[in-house]
This record gives sequence, C-alpha cells and structure tokens, in this order.
Amino acid sequence: MSERDHVTGLESRGALEAFFEAHFRAQGGRAGPAEDLAMVMCDVIGLKEINARDGFAAGDAWLRRAAGRLQAAAADAATVARLGGDELVAVFTGTAAAAAAARAAATIAAGADLPLRAAATSWQPGESAAMVIDRLYATVRRC
Repeated sequence: MSERDHVTGLESRGALEAFFEAHFRAQGGRAGPAEDLAMVMCDVIGLKEINARDGFAAGDAWLRRAAGRLQAAAADAATVARLGGDELVAVFTGTAAAAAAARAAATIAAGADLPLRAAATSWQPGESAAMVIDRLYATVRRC
C-alpha cells in the first residue's frame, strides 16, 4: 500500500524512497542505460512567509495548488511525491526521462498564478538517491 502525504495527497517521502529502492533493485543496484531516470522538483517560493502571515491553512492550500500544477505538468511521471516542506518531486523513467523532466520544469516555471520555482536533473552513474536529491535541491534553489 502506498503512503500519501496528508496535505497534498501526493506520495510521501517514504513511498518515494521505496520507489528508488525498487528501481535500484530492478537495475542491479544503480540506474543505468537500461532505464534512464530523471526528476523535477518544484517548491513554493515564500511558503514560510505565507504560513506566518496567513496561517498554516493558507500555506497548505498553496501546497495543494502546487501539487496540482506538478501533477498536471508531470502526468506521465512514474511517481509524484512530497519530499518535505515545500518540495514536491516527480520522477520520470525510460529513454525520454530527461526530456520529460525538462518539459515539466519549464511548464511549472511558466505559470504566473503560483509562486513556484522548478528545476530538473537526470540521474548520473554512481549516484545514490540521496546524492541526486541533494543536487536537485541545490539546482532548484538557484532558480
């Protein structure tokens, strides 16, 4: 049974980690040429300020809207999850994973109705799940 985030309805971080573990097992311990893997992350700009000014219910509403935007932009993703805080992630697999993640990031960033930033990255040989997530955090923070 998959775990759901109680605010966004997306998969939880635990479910995302289980997805990565299953993916790695299927790939013999790492992502490789047999199946590419790419991710897009988006976050709500100023969520802390929204929570402080308007309350947590308002912040949760922004998170739900961001989750909806990510789901729409990443309809063909293998999984979509709330990583934590204001970070939401979609994971794409297959030979077109990098292109799909880049398109999703561009779609998310182009929307002017939500204060979101988004970035995409592809898995690199030898990286662990933690390493690619750390790199993705750093990339989205520079947007």
